Amino acid sequence: MTIREFVRTVWSAKYLVLTSIVVVVAASLFYLDRQVTMYSATAEVRLLGVQTAQGGEELVEVTVDTTNDDVTAEPVLEAAAQELGDESASDLTAVVSSGGSEEDGSLVTVSAETSDPERSEAIANAVAAAYVDYVPELQEQQLATLDERRDVLADQLEDVTRQLERDADDPLALAEQETIVGEYTSLTERVNTLGSIAEPAELVAPADGATELGVSPAVVVAVAVLVGLVAGVGVAFGKRGLDVRVRTTAEAARLAESPVLAELYAVRDSRRDFAHTHVLPVSSKVATPFTESIRELRTSVQVSLDTSSSVIIAVTAADPHAPRSFITANLAASFALSGRRTIAVSADLRRPQLDRMLPFPDGWHGGRTGVRGTNVPNLGVLTITEDAMDPADFLATARATALIGGLRERAEVIVIDAPPVLAAADATILGRYADGVVLIASAGRTDAAVLKEAAERLRTTNVKLSGIALEGVKSDRRMLYASTYGEDDGGGESRLRSLVRRSEAPPPENLDVAAAEPVADRSGRAQAVPVWDAIPASRDASGASPPELSADTRGPGPVRREPAPVDGRRPPASR
Repeated sequence: MTIREFVRTVWSAKYLVLTSIVVVVAASLFYLDRQVTMYSATAEVRLLGVQTAQGGEELVEVTVDTTNDDVTAEPVLEAAAQELGDESASDLTAVVSSGGSEEDGSLVTVSAETSDPERSEAIANAVAAAYVDYVPELQEQQLATLDERRDVLADQLEDVTRQLERDADDPLALAEQETIVGEYTSLTERVNTLGSIAEPAELVAPADGATELGVSPAVVVAVAVLVGLVAGVGVAFGKRGLDVRVRTTAEAARLAESPVLAELYAVRDSRRDFAHTHVLPVSSKVATPFTESIRELRTSVQVSLDTSSSVIIAVTAADPHAPRSFITANLAASFALSGRRTIAVSADLRRPQLDRMLPFPDGWHGGRTGVRGTNVPNLGVLTITEDAMDPADFLATARATALIGGLRERAEVIVIDAPPVLAAADATILGRYADGVVLIASAGRTDAAVLKEAAERLRTTNVKLSGIALEGVKSDRRMLYASTYGEDDGGGESRLRSLVRRSEAPPPENLDVAAAEPVADRSGRAQAVPVWDAIPASRDASGASPPELSADTRGPGPVRREPAPVDGRRPPASR
Protein backbone atom coordinates (compact mmCIF):
# COMPACT_ATOMS: atom_id res chain seq x y z
CA MET A 1 0.00 0.00 0.00
CA THR A 2 1.31 3.42 -0.95
CA ILE A 3 1.22 6.48 1.27
CA ARG A 4 -1.45 8.03 -0.94
CA GLU A 5 -3.68 4.95 -0.60
CA PHE A 6 -3.14 5.00 3.15
CA VAL A 7 -4.12 8.68 3.37
CA ARG A 8 -7.16 8.15 1.15
CA THR A 9 -8.33 5.21 3.25
CA VAL A 10 -8.01 7.21 6.46
CA TRP A 11 -9.55 10.34 4.93
CA SER A 12 -12.55 8.39 3.62
CA ALA A 13 -13.26 7.34 7.21
CA LYS A 14 -12.25 10.65 8.80
CA TYR A 15 -15.46 10.92 10.80
CA LEU A 16 -14.95 7.45 12.24
CA VAL A 17 -11.38 8.36 13.16
CA LEU A 18 -12.57 11.59 14.78
CA THR A 19 -15.31 9.73 16.65
CA SER A 20 -12.77 7.18 17.90
CA ILE A 21 -10.51 9.93 19.20
CA VAL A 22 -13.40 11.70 20.94
CA VAL A 23 -14.60 8.48 22.57
CA VAL A 24 -11.15 7.52 23.89
CA VAL A 25 -10.43 11.05 25.15
CA ALA A 26 -13.84 11.18 26.84
CA ALA A 27 -13.12 7.83 28.52
CA SER A 28 -9.74 9.10 29.74
CA LEU A 29 -11.32 12.25 31.15
CA PHE A 30 -13.96 10.15 32.90
CA TYR A 31 -11.18 7.99 34.35
CA LEU A 32 -9.26 11.05 35.54
CA ASP A 33 -12.40 12.46 37.12
CA ARG A 34 -13.03 9.25 39.05
CA GLN A 35 -9.38 8.68 39.94
CA VAL A 36 -8.19 9.79 43.44
CA THR A 37 -4.99 11.82 43.20
CA MET A 38 -2.27 10.58 45.54
CA TYR A 39 0.55 12.68 46.97
CA SER A 40 3.90 11.46 48.30
CA ALA A 41 6.18 13.23 50.79
CA THR A 42 9.69 11.98 51.64
CA ALA A 43 12.05 12.69 54.56
CA GLU A 44 15.69 11.56 54.73
CA VAL A 45 17.52 10.19 57.79
CA ARG A 46 21.27 9.64 57.86
CA LEU A 47 22.86 6.96 60.04
CA LEU A 48 26.01 8.30 61.71
CA GLY A 49 29.04 6.13 62.49
CA VAL A 50 32.72 6.00 63.33
CA GLN A 51 35.53 5.00 60.98
CA THR A 52 37.82 2.24 62.21
CA ALA A 53 40.34 -0.17 60.75
CA GLN A 54 39.16 -3.06 62.94
CA GLY A 55 42.53 -4.78 62.72
CA GLY A 56 42.99 -4.07 59.03
CA GLU A 57 44.52 -1.36 56.94
CA GLU A 58 41.32 -0.20 55.24
CA LEU A 59 39.02 2.11 57.15
CA VAL A 60 35.36 1.15 57.39
CA GLU A 61 32.32 3.02 58.65
CA VAL A 62 30.68 1.42 61.62
CA THR A 63 27.00 2.34 62.07
CA VAL A 64 24.00 0.89 63.76
CA ASP A 65 22.67 -2.02 61.73
CA THR A 66 19.12 -1.27 60.58
CA THR A 67 16.70 -2.49 57.90
CA ASN A 68 13.70 -0.96 56.10
CA ASP A 69 11.45 -2.91 58.42
CA ASP A 70 12.85 -0.93 61.34
CA VAL A 71 11.29 2.25 59.89
CA THR A 72 7.84 0.71 60.09
CA ALA A 73 8.45 -1.08 63.37
CA GLU A 74 5.64 -0.90 65.85
CA PRO A 75 7.47 1.36 68.36
CA VAL A 76 8.26 3.85 65.58
CA LEU A 77 4.72 4.00 64.21
CA GLU A 78 3.18 4.22 67.68
CA ALA A 79 5.48 7.11 68.57
CA ALA A 80 4.64 8.85 65.27
CA ALA A 81 0.90 8.29 65.77
CA GLN A 82 1.13 9.77 69.23
CA GLU A 83 2.97 12.77 67.80
CA LEU A 84 0.34 13.30 65.07
CA GLY A 85 -2.55 12.87 67.46
CA ASP A 86 -5.24 11.95 64.90
CA GLU A 87 -3.57 8.89 63.44
CA SER A 88 -3.22 5.28 64.54
CA ALA A 89 -0.30 2.92 64.08
CA SER A 90 -2.40 0.66 61.83
CA ASP A 91 -3.32 3.62 59.60
CA LEU A 92 0.33 4.58 59.24
CA THR A 93 1.34 1.05 58.28
CA ALA A 94 -0.67 1.34 55.03
CA VAL A 95 0.80 4.67 53.95
CA VAL A 96 4.45 4.60 55.12
CA SER A 97 7.33 3.02 53.20
CA SER A 98 11.10 3.23 53.43
CA GLY A 99 14.19 2.69 51.31
CA GLY A 100 17.86 3.48 50.96
CA SER A 101 19.30 6.03 48.56
CA GLU A 102 23.02 5.21 48.96
CA GLU A 103 25.04 2.05 48.41
CA ASP A 104 26.34 1.81 52.00
CA GLY A 105 22.80 2.16 53.36
CA SER A 106 23.69 5.14 55.51
CA LEU A 107 20.84 7.24 54.07
CA VAL A 108 17.32 6.05 54.81
CA THR A 109 14.24 7.54 53.11
CA VAL A 110 10.86 7.66 54.83
CA SER A 111 7.88 8.17 52.48
CA ALA A 112 4.18 8.66 53.10
CA GLU A 113 1.48 8.46 50.39
CA THR A 114 -2.01 9.85 50.99
CA SER A 115 -4.64 11.81 49.09
CA ASP A 116 -3.79 14.94 51.13
CA PRO A 117 -0.41 16.54 50.41
CA GLU A 118 -0.22 18.20 53.85
CA ARG A 119 -1.06 14.94 55.60
CA SER A 120 1.61 13.10 53.61
CA GLU A 121 4.20 15.69 54.63
CA ALA A 122 3.24 15.54 58.33
CA ILE A 123 3.29 11.73 58.45
CA ALA A 124 6.69 11.49 56.72
CA ASN A 125 8.27 13.95 59.16
CA ALA A 126 6.68 12.33 62.23
CA VAL A 127 7.78 8.82 61.26
CA ALA A 128 11.29 10.04 60.39
CA ALA A 129 11.62 11.79 63.77
CA ALA A 130 10.35 8.70 65.58
CA TYR A 131 12.80 6.57 63.67
CA VAL A 132 15.71 8.84 64.66
CA ASP A 133 14.66 8.41 68.29
CA TYR A 134 14.38 4.65 67.84
CA VAL A 135 17.90 4.14 66.40
CA PRO A 136 19.62 4.57 69.82
CA GLU A 137 17.44 1.76 71.14
CA LEU A 138 18.65 -0.38 68.26
CA GLN A 139 22.19 0.63 69.18
CA GLU A 140 21.70 -0.56 72.79
CA GLN A 141 20.15 -3.80 71.61
CA GLN A 142 23.08 -4.47 69.29
CA LEU A 143 25.63 -3.68 72.07
CA ALA A 144 23.81 -6.06 74.39
CA THR A 145 23.90 -8.75 71.75
CA LEU A 146 27.65 -8.22 71.22
CA ASP A 147 28.27 -8.42 74.98
CA GLU A 148 26.34 -11.65 75.20
CA ARG A 149 28.45 -13.08 72.43
CA ARG A 150 31.63 -11.98 74.15
CA ASP A 151 30.51 -13.69 77.37
CA VAL A 152 29.96 -16.91 75.46
CA LEU A 153 33.42 -16.61 73.90
CA ALA A 154 34.93 -15.94 77.37
CA ASP A 155 33.41 -19.16 78.73
CA GLN A 156 34.68 -21.09 75.72
CA LEU A 157 38.13 -19.57 76.18
CA GLU A 158 38.22 -20.75 79.84
CA ASP A 159 37.46 -24.31 78.77
CA VAL A 160 40.20 -24.24 76.13
CA THR A 161 42.67 -22.76 78.62
CA ARG A 162 42.05 -25.60 81.12
CA GLN A 163 42.60 -28.14 78.35
CA LEU A 164 45.90 -26.52 77.39
CA GLU A 165 46.99 -26.61 81.01
CA ARG A 166 46.64 -30.39 80.88
CA ASP A 167 48.28 -30.64 77.40
CA ALA A 168 50.10 -27.55 76.26
CA ASP A 169 50.82 -29.07 72.83
CA ASP A 170 47.25 -30.08 71.96
CA PRO A 171 46.93 -28.77 68.37
CA LEU A 172 43.11 -28.67 68.34
CA ALA A 173 43.01 -26.72 71.57
CA LEU A 174 45.63 -24.30 70.26
CA ALA A 175 43.69 -23.66 67.03
CA GLU A 176 40.41 -23.20 68.91
CA GLN A 177 42.06 -20.81 71.32
CA GLU A 178 43.37 -18.70 68.45
CA THR A 179 39.95 -18.55 66.81
CA ILE A 180 38.18 -17.58 70.00
CA VAL A 181 40.72 -14.91 70.84
CA GLY A 182 40.44 -13.41 67.33
CA GLU A 183 36.65 -13.25 67.38
CA TYR A 184 36.62 -11.90 70.92
CA THR A 185 39.09 -9.18 69.98
CA SER A 186 36.99 -8.20 66.94
CA LEU A 187 33.80 -8.06 68.97
CA THR A 188 35.51 -5.95 71.60
CA GLU A 189 36.64 -3.46 68.96
CA ARG A 190 33.12 -3.30 67.49
CA VAL A 191 31.58 -2.83 70.93
CA ASN A 192 33.99 -0.04 71.69
CA THR A 193 33.41 1.60 68.28
CA LEU A 194 29.64 1.22 68.32
CA GLY A 195 29.46 2.41 71.87
CA SER A 196 31.44 5.51 70.99
CA ILE A 197 28.69 6.79 68.63
CA ALA A 198 26.92 9.47 70.59
CA GLU A 199 24.17 10.22 68.04
CA PRO A 200 23.60 7.21 65.74
CA ALA A 201 21.03 8.97 63.47
CA GLU A 202 19.83 12.42 62.50
CA LEU A 203 17.09 13.89 60.32
CA VAL A 204 19.01 15.54 57.45
CA ALA A 205 16.14 16.38 55.07
CA PRO A 206 12.64 16.73 56.46
CA ALA A 207 9.73 16.44 54.02
CA ASP A 208 9.03 19.80 52.43
CA GLY A 209 5.93 19.57 50.29
CA ALA A 210 4.34 16.57 48.56
CA THR A 211 4.63 15.37 44.97
CA GLU A 212 1.62 14.31 42.92
CA LEU A 213 1.87 10.65 41.95
CA GLY A 214 0.90 9.08 38.67
CA VAL A 215 0.81 10.48 35.13
CA SER A 216 -0.30 14.05 34.69
CA PRO A 217 -3.71 14.67 33.10
CA ALA A 218 -2.07 16.32 30.09
CA VAL A 219 -0.03 13.19 29.39
CA VAL A 220 -3.11 10.99 29.85
CA VAL A 221 -5.08 13.07 27.35
CA ALA A 222 -2.17 13.07 24.87
CA VAL A 223 -1.88 9.28 25.11
CA ALA A 224 -5.67 9.01 24.73
CA VAL A 225 -5.53 11.06 21.53
CA LEU A 226 -2.78 8.81 20.17
CA VAL A 227 -4.66 5.66 21.14
CA GLY A 228 -7.86 7.04 19.62
CA LEU A 229 -6.04 7.88 16.41
CA VAL A 230 -4.55 4.40 16.15
CA ALA A 231 -7.92 2.83 16.92
CA GLY A 232 -9.60 5.08 14.34
CA VAL A 233 -7.08 4.12 11.66
CA GLY A 234 -7.70 0.47 12.53
CA VAL A 235 -11.45 1.04 12.18
CA ALA A 236 -10.87 2.78 8.83
CA PHE A 237 -8.93 -0.17 7.44
CA GLY A 238 -11.44 -2.59 8.94
CA LYS A 239 -14.22 -0.65 7.23
CA ARG A 240 -12.31 -0.81 3.99
CA GLY A 241 -11.82 -4.55 4.35
CA LEU A 242 -15.54 -5.07 4.94
CA ASP A 243 -16.59 -2.56 2.27
CA VAL A 244 -18.27 -4.30 -0.67
CA ARG A 245 -18.58 -1.19 -2.84
CA VAL A 246 -16.51 -0.30 -5.85
CA ARG A 247 -13.78 2.19 -4.98
CA THR A 248 -11.13 2.30 -7.71
CA THR A 249 -10.89 1.97 -11.49
CA ALA A 250 -8.74 -1.14 -11.16
CA GLU A 251 -11.41 -2.78 -9.03
CA ALA A 252 -14.18 -1.77 -11.45
CA ALA A 253 -12.24 -3.14 -14.43
CA ARG A 254 -11.55 -6.41 -12.61
CA LEU A 255 -15.15 -6.93 -11.55
CA ALA A 256 -16.69 -6.08 -14.92
CA GLU A 257 -13.88 -7.76 -16.90
CA SER A 258 -13.99 -4.72 -19.12
CA PRO A 259 -11.83 -1.59 -19.45
CA VAL A 260 -12.66 1.65 -17.70
CA LEU A 261 -13.24 4.15 -20.50
CA ALA A 262 -13.05 7.21 -18.27
CA GLU A 263 -13.17 8.42 -14.71
CA LEU A 264 -15.91 11.04 -14.40
CA TYR A 265 -14.93 13.78 -11.95
CA ALA A 266 -17.09 16.29 -10.05
CA VAL A 267 -20.40 14.88 -11.33
CA ARG A 268 -22.28 15.94 -8.21
CA ASP A 269 -21.04 19.54 -8.41
CA SER A 270 -21.87 19.70 -12.11
CA ARG A 271 -25.40 18.42 -11.50
CA ARG A 272 -25.84 21.06 -8.82
CA ASP A 273 -24.73 23.81 -11.24
CA PHE A 274 -27.00 22.41 -13.94
CA ALA A 275 -30.01 22.51 -11.62
CA HIS A 276 -29.31 26.20 -11.08
CA THR A 277 -28.38 27.33 -14.62
CA HIS A 278 -30.17 24.72 -16.80
CA VAL A 279 -27.09 24.76 -19.01
CA LEU A 280 -25.25 21.51 -19.76
CA PRO A 281 -21.68 21.84 -18.52
CA VAL A 282 -20.15 20.59 -21.80
CA SER A 283 -21.98 23.29 -23.78
CA SER A 284 -19.81 25.91 -22.09
CA LYS A 285 -16.28 26.71 -23.17
CA VAL A 286 -15.17 26.61 -19.56
CA ALA A 287 -13.04 23.54 -18.90
CA THR A 288 -13.82 21.74 -15.66
CA PRO A 289 -12.82 18.31 -14.37
CA PHE A 290 -16.27 17.07 -15.33
CA THR A 291 -16.29 18.40 -18.90
CA GLU A 292 -12.76 17.14 -19.53
CA SER A 293 -13.67 13.69 -18.26
CA ILE A 294 -16.80 13.67 -20.49
CA ARG A 295 -14.61 14.50 -23.49
CA GLU A 296 -12.24 11.74 -22.44
CA LEU A 297 -15.22 9.36 -22.33
CA ARG A 298 -16.28 10.50 -25.80
CA THR A 299 -12.81 9.84 -27.17
CA SER A 300 -12.61 6.42 -25.51
CA VAL A 301 -16.01 5.46 -26.95
CA GLN A 302 -14.92 6.51 -30.44
CA VAL A 303 -11.74 4.45 -30.16
CA SER A 304 -13.56 1.41 -28.77
CA LEU A 305 -16.13 1.43 -31.58
CA ASP A 306 -13.51 2.15 -34.27
CA THR A 307 -15.99 3.02 -37.02
CA SER A 308 -16.44 6.00 -39.28
CA SER A 309 -20.11 5.33 -40.09
CA SER A 310 -23.05 6.26 -37.91
CA VAL A 311 -22.95 4.55 -34.55
CA ILE A 312 -25.46 3.81 -31.83
CA ILE A 313 -24.24 4.03 -28.23
CA ALA A 314 -26.35 2.85 -25.33
CA VAL A 315 -25.63 4.26 -21.89
CA THR A 316 -26.89 2.27 -18.92
CA ALA A 317 -26.01 1.93 -15.26
CA ALA A 318 -25.27 -0.81 -12.79
CA ASP A 319 -27.64 0.60 -10.18
CA PRO A 320 -30.53 3.11 -10.12
CA HIS A 321 -28.60 5.70 -8.10
CA ALA A 322 -26.05 6.51 -10.80
CA PRO A 323 -26.63 9.88 -12.60
CA ARG A 324 -27.07 8.07 -15.91
CA SER A 325 -29.33 10.52 -17.73
CA PHE A 326 -27.17 13.52 -16.82
CA ILE A 327 -24.04 11.79 -18.11
CA THR A 328 -25.87 10.65 -21.25
CA ALA A 329 -27.04 14.18 -22.01
CA ASN A 330 -23.54 15.60 -21.66
CA LEU A 331 -22.00 12.78 -23.70
CA ALA A 332 -24.49 13.39 -26.51
CA ALA A 333 -23.86 17.13 -26.36
CA SER A 334 -20.12 16.49 -26.49
CA PHE A 335 -20.51 14.46 -29.70
CA ALA A 336 -22.70 17.20 -31.16
CA LEU A 337 -20.27 19.98 -30.27
CA SER A 338 -17.47 18.02 -31.94
CA GLY A 339 -19.29 18.59 -35.26
CA ARG A 340 -21.18 15.31 -35.57
CA ARG A 341 -24.95 15.19 -36.11
CA THR A 342 -26.20 13.61 -32.89
CA ILE A 343 -29.53 12.36 -31.61
CA ALA A 344 -30.07 11.66 -27.93
CA VAL A 345 -32.77 9.04 -27.39
CA SER A 346 -34.73 9.02 -24.13
CA ALA A 347 -35.46 5.30 -24.00
CA ASP A 348 -36.21 4.94 -20.31
CA LEU A 349 -39.96 4.41 -20.62
CA ARG A 350 -40.35 3.88 -16.89
CA ARG A 351 -38.61 6.97 -15.49
CA PRO A 352 -37.78 9.30 -18.41
CA GLN A 353 -35.39 12.13 -17.54
CA LEU A 354 -33.25 12.83 -20.58
CA ASP A 355 -35.83 14.94 -22.44
CA ARG A 356 -36.13 17.23 -19.43
CA MET A 357 -32.37 17.83 -19.43
CA LEU A 358 -32.47 18.82 -23.12
CA PRO A 359 -35.26 21.41 -23.26
CA PHE A 360 -36.67 23.04 -26.40
CA PRO A 361 -34.42 25.69 -27.94
CA ASP A 362 -35.17 29.39 -27.62
CA GLY A 363 -37.93 30.39 -30.00
CA TRP A 364 -38.80 26.80 -30.96
CA HIS A 365 -42.18 26.54 -32.71
CA GLY A 366 -41.83 23.17 -34.32
CA GLY A 367 -43.63 20.01 -33.37
CA ARG A 368 -43.33 18.28 -30.05
CA THR A 369 -43.18 14.77 -31.54
CA GLY A 370 -40.37 12.92 -33.24
CA VAL A 371 -36.86 14.27 -33.22
CA ARG A 372 -36.79 17.86 -32.01
CA GLY A 373 -34.06 20.41 -31.65
CA THR A 374 -32.26 21.51 -28.47
CA ASN A 375 -30.21 24.44 -27.26
CA VAL A 376 -27.04 22.59 -28.21
CA PRO A 377 -26.04 23.02 -31.87
CA ASN A 378 -26.16 19.81 -33.91
CA LEU A 379 -28.06 17.92 -31.19
CA GLY A 380 -31.58 16.59 -31.40
CA VAL A 381 -33.57 14.52 -28.93
CA LEU A 382 -36.15 11.79 -29.40
CA THR A 383 -38.40 10.64 -26.59
CA ILE A 384 -39.77 7.11 -26.95
CA THR A 385 -43.13 6.58 -25.25
CA GLU A 386 -45.63 3.72 -25.19
CA ASP A 387 -48.70 3.21 -23.03
CA ALA A 388 -50.36 0.18 -24.49
CA MET A 389 -47.54 -2.31 -23.96
CA ASP A 390 -45.01 -3.15 -21.29
CA PRO A 391 -41.78 -1.21 -21.97
CA ALA A 392 -39.68 -4.36 -22.39
CA ASP A 393 -42.26 -5.90 -24.74
CA PHE A 394 -42.49 -2.73 -26.82
CA LEU A 395 -38.72 -2.32 -27.15
CA ALA A 396 -38.54 -5.86 -28.53
CA THR A 397 -41.08 -5.18 -31.31
CA ALA A 398 -40.22 -4.66 -34.95
CA ARG A 399 -41.64 -1.14 -34.71
CA ALA A 400 -39.08 -0.16 -32.06
CA THR A 401 -36.33 -1.90 -34.05
CA ALA A 402 -37.24 0.07 -37.17
CA LEU A 403 -37.48 3.31 -35.21
CA ILE A 404 -34.02 3.03 -33.70
CA GLY A 405 -32.50 1.58 -36.86
CA GLY A 406 -33.91 4.43 -38.92
CA LEU A 407 -32.04 6.96 -36.79
CA ARG A 408 -28.77 5.84 -38.39
CA GLU A 409 -29.79 7.65 -41.60
CA ARG A 410 -30.68 10.80 -39.73
CA ALA A 411 -27.55 11.29 -37.61
CA GLU A 412 -23.96 10.20 -37.27
CA VAL A 413 -24.15 9.43 -33.55
CA ILE A 414 -27.15 8.12 -31.64
CA VAL A 415 -26.83 8.06 -27.85
CA ILE A 416 -29.51 6.03 -26.07
CA ASP A 417 -30.36 6.62 -22.44
CA ALA A 418 -31.24 3.11 -21.23
CA PRO A 419 -32.60 2.08 -17.81
CA PRO A 420 -30.33 0.32 -15.31
CA VAL A 421 -29.29 -3.17 -16.37
CA LEU A 422 -30.64 -5.05 -13.37
CA ALA A 423 -33.85 -3.01 -13.03
CA ALA A 424 -35.51 -4.51 -16.13
CA ALA A 425 -34.78 -6.20 -19.44
CA ASP A 426 -34.97 -2.84 -21.26
CA ALA A 427 -31.21 -2.20 -21.13
CA THR A 428 -30.28 -5.56 -22.66
CA ILE A 429 -32.84 -5.12 -25.43
CA LEU A 430 -31.61 -1.63 -26.26
CA GLY A 431 -28.03 -2.86 -25.99
CA ARG A 432 -28.59 -5.27 -28.86
CA TYR A 433 -29.55 -2.33 -31.08
CA ALA A 434 -26.35 -0.50 -30.17
CA ASP A 435 -22.82 -0.87 -31.49
CA GLY A 436 -21.53 -0.58 -27.96
CA VAL A 437 -22.77 -0.11 -24.38
CA VAL A 438 -21.26 2.17 -21.76
CA LEU A 439 -21.95 0.91 -18.22
CA ILE A 440 -21.92 3.60 -15.54
CA ALA A 441 -20.87 2.77 -11.98
CA SER A 442 -20.56 5.05 -8.96
CA ALA A 443 -17.37 4.91 -6.90
CA GLY A 444 -18.24 4.41 -3.26
CA ARG A 445 -21.90 3.62 -3.98
CA THR A 446 -22.17 0.77 -6.48
CA ASP A 447 -21.99 -2.63 -4.87
CA ALA A 448 -19.20 -4.79 -6.28
CA ALA A 449 -21.53 -7.76 -6.75
CA VAL A 450 -24.07 -5.56 -8.55
CA LEU A 451 -21.46 -4.26 -11.02
CA LYS A 452 -20.19 -7.77 -11.70
CA GLU A 453 -23.72 -9.11 -12.23
CA ALA A 454 -24.68 -6.20 -14.52
CA ALA A 455 -21.64 -6.74 -16.75
CA GLU A 456 -22.24 -10.50 -16.79
CA ARG A 457 -25.87 -10.01 -17.82
CA LEU A 458 -24.87 -7.82 -20.74
CA ARG A 459 -22.35 -10.39 -21.94
CA THR A 460 -24.84 -13.23 -21.47
CA THR A 461 -27.34 -11.49 -23.78
CA ASN A 462 -24.61 -10.93 -26.42
CA VAL A 463 -24.50 -7.19 -25.84
CA LYS A 464 -21.17 -5.56 -26.63
CA LEU A 465 -19.90 -3.90 -23.47
CA SER A 466 -17.50 -1.18 -24.61
CA GLY A 467 -16.39 -0.36 -21.10
CA ILE A 468 -17.10 1.24 -17.74
CA ALA A 469 -17.52 4.91 -16.90
CA LEU A 470 -16.72 5.32 -13.20
CA GLU A 471 -18.26 8.44 -11.68
CA GLY A 472 -17.78 9.75 -8.17
CA VAL A 473 -13.99 9.63 -8.37
CA LYS A 474 -12.17 12.42 -6.56
CA SER A 475 -10.39 14.92 -8.82
CA ASP A 476 -6.64 14.49 -8.96
CA ARG A 477 -3.86 16.93 -9.90
CA ARG A 478 -3.72 15.63 -13.43
CA MET A 479 -7.37 16.43 -14.10
CA LEU A 480 -7.08 19.80 -12.35
CA TYR A 481 -4.14 20.68 -14.57
CA ALA A 482 -5.99 19.55 -17.69
CA SER A 483 -9.06 21.60 -16.81
CA THR A 484 -7.13 24.82 -16.11
CA TYR A 485 -4.51 24.67 -18.85
CA GLY A 486 -4.64 27.76 -21.02
CA GLU A 487 -6.43 29.99 -18.54
CA ASP A 488 -5.15 33.52 -18.13
CA ASP A 489 -4.43 34.87 -14.71
CA GLY A 490 -7.51 36.58 -13.37
CA GLY A 491 -9.81 34.60 -15.64
CA GLY A 492 -12.00 33.50 -12.80
CA GLU A 493 -14.66 36.14 -13.47
CA SER A 494 -15.00 35.16 -17.13
CA ARG A 495 -15.20 31.51 -16.08
CA LEU A 496 -18.07 32.30 -13.71
CA ARG A 497 -19.95 34.20 -16.42
CA SER A 498 -19.47 31.44 -18.94
CA LEU A 499 -20.96 28.89 -16.58
CA VAL A 500 -24.36 30.51 -17.13
CA ARG A 501 -23.86 31.51 -20.79
CA ARG A 502 -25.41 29.27 -23.38
CA SER A 503 -23.40 28.29 -26.42
CA GLU A 504 -23.88 30.89 -29.15
CA ALA A 505 -21.85 29.10 -31.81
CA PRO A 506 -23.65 28.86 -35.19
CA PRO A 507 -24.65 25.39 -36.39
CA PRO A 508 -22.05 23.59 -38.55
CA GLU A 509 -22.40 23.77 -42.30
CA ASN A 510 -23.28 20.08 -42.60
CA LEU A 511 -26.42 20.55 -40.49
CA ASP A 512 -29.55 20.43 -42.59
CA VAL A 513 -31.42 23.65 -41.87
CA ALA A 514 -33.28 23.84 -45.12
CA ALA A 515 -36.58 23.55 -43.33
CA ALA A 516 -35.65 25.96 -40.58
CA GLU A 517 -37.92 28.93 -40.17
CA PRO A 518 -36.73 32.34 -39.03
CA VAL A 519 -37.89 33.29 -35.60
CA ALA A 520 -37.51 36.83 -34.34
CA ASP A 521 -36.11 37.29 -30.87
CA ARG A 522 -36.92 40.17 -28.53
CA SER A 523 -34.33 42.37 -30.20
CA GLY A 524 -35.91 41.83 -33.62
CA ARG A 525 -33.03 39.75 -35.03
CA ALA A 526 -33.96 36.60 -36.92
CA GLN A 527 -32.57 33.29 -35.74
CA ALA A 528 -32.49 30.05 -37.73
CA VAL A 529 -33.78 27.19 -35.62
CA PRO A 530 -33.09 23.70 -37.05
CA VAL A 531 -36.25 21.63 -37.43
CA TRP A 532 -35.25 18.00 -36.96
CA ASP A 533 -38.68 16.79 -38.06
CA ALA A 534 -37.93 18.10 -41.58
CA ILE A 535 -35.26 15.41 -42.00
CA PRO A 536 -36.88 12.35 -43.65
CA ALA A 537 -37.18 9.25 -41.51
CA SER A 538 -36.08 5.81 -42.65
CA ARG A 539 -38.60 3.20 -43.70
CA ASP A 540 -39.12 -0.21 -42.25
CA ALA A 541 -39.03 -3.48 -44.14
CA SER A 542 -42.60 -3.06 -45.42
CA GLY A 543 -41.73 0.23 -47.06
CA ALA A 544 -43.86 2.31 -44.76
CA SER A 545 -42.39 5.06 -42.66
CA PRO A 546 -42.36 4.21 -38.96
CA PRO A 547 -44.83 6.36 -37.08
CA GLU A 548 -43.47 9.22 -35.08
CA LEU A 549 -44.06 8.44 -31.43
CA SER A 550 -46.02 11.01 -29.55
CA ALA A 551 -44.92 12.88 -26.46
CA ASP A 552 -44.67 10.86 -23.26
CA THR A 553 -48.22 9.88 -22.32
CA ARG A 554 -47.16 7.68 -19.44
CA GLY A 555 -46.60 10.66 -17.22
CA PRO A 556 -47.19 14.37 -17.14
CA GLY A 557 -45.47 14.87 -20.51
CA PRO A 558 -42.28 16.69 -21.42
CA VAL A 559 -41.53 19.50 -19.06
CA ARG A 560 -41.00 22.88 -20.71
CA ARG A 561 -38.31 24.76 -18.79
CA GLU A 562 -37.92 28.42 -19.37
CA PRO A 563 -34.28 29.25 -20.17
CA ALA A 564 -32.35 31.00 -17.46
CA PRO A 565 -31.88 34.76 -18.01
CA VAL A 566 -28.58 35.75 -19.60
CA ASP A 567 -27.01 39.11 -18.76
CA GLY A 568 -30.24 40.19 -17.12
CA ARG A 569 -32.43 39.39 -20.17
CA ARG A 570 -34.78 36.47 -20.61
CA PRO A 571 -34.99 35.02 -24.16
CA PRO A 572 -38.38 35.05 -25.86
CA ALA A 573 -40.77 32.28 -24.93
CA SER A 574 -41.47 29.50 -27.40
CA ARG A 575 -44.50 29.76 -29.59
